[in-house]
Amino acid sequence: MPAKFPAKALPLSLGAALALTAGALTAPSASADADPQIRWEACPPTVTQPGAECGSFVTPMRYDDPASPKISVGVMRIPAGNPAAGRGVLFGNPGGPGGDAYTYFGNPDAGFEWPEEITNEWDRVIVQPRGLLHSTPLECNAPELADASSAAKYQLDSFVNSGAVSRSSCQGSRPGYPETITTENNARDWDAARRALGYDKISIMGLSYGTYLGATYASLFPATTDRVVLDSAMDPDAQWQQLMRDQQGGYEAVLNEYFAWVAANNAIYGMGETPLQAYQYWSNRVVAETGTNPTVTPPPAQVGDLPPGLAFAGQAGADAMTATGKARVEAEGVVSRFLHPGANQITSPLFNRTRLMLPQAMNWDTLARMTNGTYEAPASEEPSPAVVEELQGSGIALMNLQAVQMCNENITAADYGLIPSAIWSTFVTGDLFTIPSAGIGSGAYCSGAAPVTGKAPLSGAGLATRPLQINATNDPQTVYSGRGTIADAMGSQLVTVHGPGHGHVGLGNKVVDRIVVDYLRSGEVHTTDAPGYFEALAQ
Repeated sequence: MPAKFPAKALPLSLGAALALTAGALTAPSASADADPQIRWEACPPTVTQPGAECGSFVTPMRYDDPASPKISVGVMRIPAGNPAAGRGVLFGNPGGPGGDAYTYFGNPDAGFEWPEEITNEWDRVIVQPRGLLHSTPLECNAPELADASSAAKYQLDSFVNSGAVSRSSCQGSRPGYPETITTENNARDWDAARRALGYDKISIMGLSYGTYLGATYASLFPATTDRVVLDSAMDPDAQWQQLMRDQQGGYEAVLNEYFAWVAANNAIYGMGETPLQAYQYWSNRVVAETGTNPTVTPPPAQVGDLPPGLAFAGQAGADAMTATGKARVEAEGVVSRFLHPGANQITSPLFNRTRLMLPQAMNWDTLARMTNGTYEAPASEEPSPAVVEELQGSGIALMNLQAVQMCNENITAADYGLIPSAIWSTFVTGDLFTIPSAGIGSGAYCSGAAPVTGKAPLSGAGLATRPLQINATNDPQTVYSGRGTIADAMGSQLVTVHGPGHGHVGLGNKVVDRIVVDYLRSGEVHTTDAPGYFEALAQ
């Protein structure tokens, strides 16, 4: 656990999911291309990287209308540690949409351990997405409610007409601003930042949603694009409702893999000899914290999981346990909530940490020790009030931006059959493994807010160097089956990581780090495969 944060800050996931607007796919006018000027200013309190330089520039809200209201876009630059070995500039984005970009490069405690070759040889730059803190933030305000009846009506409207409520509540003092929160406009903000900072070309490090943003920039501006690293590439053809539905199975698969790993290391963690026993140990800890149990589908049962006296049933009996696993934990949840009115699994710190920490295998040891009570946080000072306030504000900004951008860009059909699951998990069980997938995948999240743009145009045909793309076979967030959309459009050199993991560069897989460093130096990739995190540790 890093010194200054209550839990390891992780790359953010893709979201905790067509009519075009006037400026969505229109080339910007010449006057919009005048180089903006950076106004240098103090960095946010979460930026602790020595040498970081922070600032902002002003740009039109709509690139096809220079007379549109102006917005501010935040930037941060960290000069190369060894300027004599400098190779250029690396623009980075940590995903989301709506992930705070500053901490991606600007905070050593935020979970990334960047290879020295990158920090020494490349200037690193982030552009804070429009709509977030330190760019012009969305101004989102709930209406003042006079009584409990009005509050209940608003809560209902916020669910059945969620997209419209989010979009209308975020208009603020710049009507129309929410509708400009799109991947293409973020890419054009990148090019404005490039010109403001004086770079002829940029290289790109995109993670998760950042792969779509990076690929969009490279497609729109191939002449000013050098190297492109696409880490855990998402599937733009699935944005956003289908992509979020895919995450349900993705998270359940990696949860099973985690508990299998814990069971295989039972001599260390003492949580059970089978994945189901390890799951039950974890479930009991959640019950101790909340009074009710987690309802995510348990791992498949093994013969050793059969109750005493039923071992004769063998694998057939274990298969029967597996088939009834989801129904069993749901029934246990109903009983426990009846016995403990108000109990909800979502209030469990362990449950929340599990959902947050699962995507990166480098966190599994910490998570297991948090579960069995043997984890000892390093002695450190508490985060300052300014950092706490910044993190809270960033979390609110992320939720507002995702509620707007996902609906602006959604191109996949809703699955209305998921609405009962969305209601049950949101208002009754608090199952974080189901709420995002069912809530967004059902269409409820964007109800009343039609998309304002389609998929951004993607093509690597104009690039001098083919992108490097990295996808893992058991990634819970950008599932492996969706790797082909960006790879085919961009002509990527695809490296498959065999194992779990969402995000790999700077996240403990030194084999992947070496592949990326070599690519950034040479533009070449000499392999199509890489080991997963645990296998890489042994090399």
